Amino acid sequence: AVTIAGDLFEHERAGADTAQFLVETFASWEPMRVLLAPGNHDPLVPGSIYLRTRWPDNVHVFRGPRLEPLELTEGLTVWGLGHQEPAWTGNPLEGGLAAPGGGRRHRAGDGVHLALFHGAETGSRPAGKGVHGPFAAAEIRERGYAVALCGHYHGRRIDPESGLVYPGSPEPLAFDESGPRGPVLVEIGNRGEVKCTGIDTNRWHAGIVECRLDGVSSLTATVDRVSAEVLTATAGLPLERTTLRVDLVGAVPPSLGVDLFDCESAVREATGVAALKIRDLTAPATDLEALAEEGTTRGAFVRIAVAALAATGSAEEKAVVGDALRYGLEAFAGSEVGLR
Repeated sequence: AVTIAGDLFEHERAGADTAQFLVETFASWEPMRVLLAPGNHDPLVPGSIYLRTRWPDNVHVFRGPRLEPLELTEGLTVWGLGHQEPAWTGNPLEGGLAAPGGGRRHRAGDGVHLALFHGAETGSRPAGKGVHGPFAAAEIRERGYAVALCGHYHGRRIDPESGLVYPGSPEPLAFDESGPRGPVLVEIGNRGEVKCTGIDTNRWHAGIVECRLDGVSSLTATVDRVSAEVLTATAGLPLERTTLRVDLVGAVPPSLGVDLFDCESAVREATGVAALKIRDLTAPATDLEALAEEGTTRGAFVRIAVAALAATGSAEEKAVVGDALRYGLEAFAGSEVGLR
């Protein structure tokens, strides 16, 4: 069987064309079963294509708000649930095999039980990731499941000790989603042993590269250095299917005004990388104390900017004032001001 633990589509963007595509795709997999457990991006809300689509006979949509069983074959049961709203914060492992008041609904030795749901494992939640269906990995085996097949986190995770499995997204969805991607093959042995193996099927690759610009004083030199870093970071990867974010760091002279659009275009042409986003995180290579002593307009500007930096409290305000100082020094140097 193929299991999909939510976020199969975006509810707001899924219409008849999406439903037809899924129906035709899943029907072509018959007689293989397809088990669907809706998540927070494709919840079982009114109007969902889960509810208004006639699915092929090999497709099963878990529609209940709590784990419910589906026996795939003798001795193998998959328990699944569907999110009923986009912001559900219940524990997906409550109920199901767990009987009220503790214990299990099923007797020991009654076969292998797998859980299928969309949820956020609280011990490994990526920074900024929403808490939808929170649970702890330790609960999986405690509640009687051999493995929990989960959706929500985009990175692959296979933890044999706890039984936690996140296949992750089949292709990278952001620059920080590097590494192999693809489905996880779950094999059940004759004695109930479970083996999970990641299969690398992604055709696209993503990554983040840091490029130091210390000592660089021209756009041409910047393009050359960034191109070299890009080629080093993508060695062995298909450049025509690679997307990168390059973070420029280091101290550069104010006369170096980097136009990010021109730089991105030039690096793409020089390397052949499919998509490129450059962030300018450099700092001006200047002696602010010496500049502040000048009896010039530039000196007056630096004194005001440095005083403003000292007076600001939050990191966000400091970033704004720091950018203003940078742009001002670039303008006084006669270079084109490159907004970050």
